[in-house]
Amino acid sequence: MQFLDGLLAQSANSAGLRSHGTHRSLRSSSFLVAGMLLGLLAVGCQKASRQEETPPSPIEELGKLPGVRKTLLPALREELARIEEEGGTPELMTPRLPPPEENLAAVFHKLFPADRLEFLLARSRELVLSGLPADDAAAGALQEFLRPLEVQQKAVRAALHRPKCVFPIAYTAGFAADLRFADHVIMATRVELLQALLSASKGESGRSLESIGVALRISHRLSQTAHPHLRFEAARLRRAVLDVLQEIFSHGKVFREDAARLNEVVRNILATWPEDADTWKAARALGLHAYEVVRIGRLFDLLTDEEAKTLSQEYDLRTLVEKTRAHADQDELYYLTQMRQVIDLSRKPYFERKPALDRLVSEWQARKADEEVLVACRILLPMVEPGQLVQAEDRANMLAWAVALDAALGHQNATEVVNPLTGEKYWVESSGDWLYINGIGTDLGRHGAIAIPRFPSPK
Repeated sequence: MQFLDGLLAQSANSAGLRSHGTHRSLRSSSFLVAGMLLGLLAVGCQKASRQEETPPSPIEELGKLPGVRKTLLPALREELARIEEEGGTPELMTPRLPPPEENLAAVFHKLFPADRLEFLLARSRELVLSGLPADDAAAGALQEFLRPLEVQQKAVRAALHRPKCVFPIAYTAGFAADLRFADHVIMATRVELLQALLSASKGESGRSLESIGVALRISHRLSQTAHPHLRFEAARLRRAVLDVLQEIFSHGKVFREDAARLNEVVRNILATWPEDADTWKAARALGLHAYEVVRIGRLFDLLTDEEAKTLSQEYDLRTLVEKTRAHADQDELYYLTQMRQVIDLSRKPYFERKPALDRLVSEWQARKADEEVLVACRILLPMVEPGQLVQAEDRANMLAWAVALDAALGHQNATEVVNPLTGEKYWVESSGDWLYINGIGTDLGRHGAIAIPRFPSPK
């Protein structure tokens, strides 16, 4: 699957920023699913639309899994029953929303003006990449950009105290689910990053680290959503926050009490870190929906342009569609059994799961030419390896900053943390008044090491 466009650039992109754009789905062509299915099923919906004001979407009807429920393959029926018992079908994973006043996610609904959001995303990305304002003129321009966004900033900060955060994700729509709210989350996070940079340029370290803490909390709540696209987006956001944090510590004086407050935020986030396995359960639910799309002959609605071009060079398109329909049961059974292994492996630290994961990936690659498992091995399972790495690097980066803050504050347990990415302990070097945290396994910080000043213990 190629819907991780730009995702792997996270490791190479020192700012951890995605290219701006509207988040509607995981795959670039998935809205073709909506358009074509609506046309395909319009006749069946005309009568219902006269009787109901809001008839169920044809795409969401597929989320009830009508095709696989008719399978005559006993092993597939058993696998589906296990998934239902786990609450892992698209219907069972689609959440019920709590009252807005209790739900942090509700604040992101149309938070920023729709007609300005694209501009705001593009401009905020440029400003964050620019880093600390170089002079008074740059600081003034940054302040002017932020001033009209104070209302949204205050609204998000107030909503962070709400007890729940449930985003409106229709897993029953599969890859065509509307995820546009993610752009509002991204923009809210960038507002805090820009506020952090502006405050730091003025020597206001307390306000600067307060904004960093808010940005971390926003990205963390997004990461607690199981949906793979949102989980990976949250990792990108968190990386951007940590990059700005390094810039702030490198720029000027930070007070011990401000660093201590930030350390509490980091520790609270690590204590409520989302389970990797939940992301792959959600990915499996999207896969279940994808096979329903295959069964009605819409295979190419699941593909990116690149995937469609590649497959069209290898197969006659009509023949391929019919073959994937004919093999849907066997293909789906293979996919679900493989995903069960992925989910089980995801409960282990990354460095422990990786050998077995590598063996699975090798098998999938070896079977890419097998038409009976084409959907699994060419479209769905390729997302697993890069997605697993993103999760591991995200946690390794956050733990590294926890080690850095602990070491800088003089806490005794700072060097006893095992990196879940590498399986080795982080290690700390000292040079004058500065500490350098190594062994992260990513390009975080300065050339793969976090630089942070020591904070003398209070007398």
